[in-house]
Amino acid sequence: MKDTIVKSKKILIIDGIILILVLTMFLFVKCRHRDAFTDKGEYKNISLEGTWYKVDLDELYVVRFDDAGFDERDMYGEQFRKGQYEVGNHALKLGSRRYSMRYIDEEKELEDIIDDSTDQYDLKKYFYIIDEEGNKIYYFREEEDAADQLDYNCQTNAYYEKTGMFDESGFAIDEEGILLAYNGNQQEVTIPESVTGIAENAFSADYDRALNTKRVTIPSNVKKIDSGAFSFSEVRIVYIENGVSEIEKWAFGDSQIQEIHFPENVMNMKEGILDTEEGLEGVKIYCKEGSGVDTYFKNNPPKGKYEMIYY
Repeated sequence: MKDTIVKSKKILIIDGIILILVLTMFLFVKCRHRDAFTDKGEYKNISLEGTWYKVDLDELYVVRFDDAGFDERDMYGEQFRKGQYEVGNHALKLGSRRYSMRYIDEEKELEDIIDDSTDQYDLKKYFYIIDEEGNKIYYFREEEDAADQLDYNCQTNAYYEKTGMFDESGFAIDEEGILLAYNGNQQEVTIPESVTGIAENAFSADYDRALNTKRVTIPSNVKKIDSGAFSFSEVRIVYIENGVSEIEKWAFGDSQIQEIHFPENVMNMKEGILDTEEGLEGVKIYCKEGSGVDTYFKNNPPKGKYEMIYY
């Protein structure tokens, strides 16, 4: 009986400690949000007054900030929302919602680094907020910069997921048969028969693609491999089958490829398909001796260490 009472007291004490910790965390978060707008810190002199161009993935809006608040409209002039706003320390309040915020003025950030005038540089002024799902929403001073960001966004996994382009295997293929991206988890991948070309960044780890894939087979139905198709890729082995007719410059540049197998002939191979910033490190290049591919590498030897292996 005594042991039971002791155990019960211990449980009550532990529960009490947990409750205190939870309340402390709640108060900390609440105070932190409040302090972000009470003491604006780095952002105390930032003014958003004027017109900004908002990019929310594939949607573009015009947002006007002034003393009365903010007014957000789509590109057709239809009002999307409006309300009050407030800038805090790395925070922005739009209406009743608070967002984490990062403000960038490239001219001010670089004026102490660049000795001459910054007029010759394409420097941007923008900020972004992070929404409830962790996505970045950008606001640019210049419409052209917003358009550039929009173009970039429309090449991301998030856009392909939103538009339903990824199939069950993780391939995003457009109507012309171009493989735009692969975000599947298979270690060994064969490009589907419907694909006629592989686009830039299709297997790039910089775009969170093919992160677990170690081997890719490119069959004869693929006719062209674009520049940067495997740039910054985590893929280790690539098999290119007979029938691929064009490989653009830097198609496999700055990647983790350790061995690459070429068919007897590729009609058009641009210079520097394996170029890397620091040079190759022991890459094995397989091809037929005396073939057009062999002649290509003899005339365009990659920088760094590699081994030609003939079959």
